[in-house]
This record gives sequence, structure tokens and C-alpha cells, in this order.
Amino acid sequence: MTPPLVTALYAGLCGVLALVLAIRVSLHRSKERIDLGDEGNAELFRTIRVHGNNIESTAIVLVILAIDEMLGAPTLAIHVIGAGFFVGRILHAQGLYKTPGPSFGRIVGQSLTWLAMAVVSFYAIYLFAVGGRL
Repeated sequence: MTPPLVTALYAGLCGVLALVLAIRVSLHRSKERIDLGDEGNAELFRTIRVHGNNIESTAIVLVILAIDEMLGAPTLAIHVIGAGFFVGRILHAQGLYKTPGPSFGRIVGQSLTWLAMAVVSFYAIYLFAVGGRL
């Protein structure tokens, strides 16, 4: 089994994105002088949800992506899925940050996120099946 070096790239990029989104929450909290929760502030609530939505999907996709890579998934496939997922997370964050309603960024971003999640998940199941474990 080889270490998931390609996944490490996308984990690093997603980590930087999570850091940027977390800093935005902190800056908004500081500006509004709100230490906990959102106190009904719609902009702060949306900023918190942008960060939260990112965190909710990133960990599971990266874990399964790394497993797929360690089990021999093609490098190009890992890059395509990782890049698509990362772009989706950026689009979703921008779309949700700008408007609470539907937007191009939210729709395309979430679609790319779900597609990446589905592909890595089903590929992991496939790898298990062909590995003779069924």
C-alpha cells in the first residue's frame, strides 16, 4: 500500500480553505462583538454555515479519497475527484456567502461535492468487492 500523496495535496488545499472560512467567522464575530452563537445576526449565521457546510463534507470525502488512493485508484482519478471536490467547496462557499437563496455557486458547488462523495464511496465499495472480501 502506498501513502496517499495526491490526497495530501487536496487535504492541504481543503485545510487552507477551512482556515480561511474559520477566520472569516472570527472576524465577523469580532466586528459584531458576538462571542457565541449568532444572536440573530443573519450575516454571521450565514458565515458560520459557510464554514460548517464545508467542514461537514470535507472530512468524509478526504478520508475515503485517501483510502481509494492507498488501494490503488489511478492517480489521474484521484486528481480529478480531488480537484472537482475542492472547486465545488469554493463555489459553494462563495455562493452561500453571497446569498442565502439558490445561486450558481451553491448549486454547482453542492453538486460537485455530492458527485465526489458518491464516486469515492462507490469506488471504495468496488475495491472491497474486487479484493475478494465478499
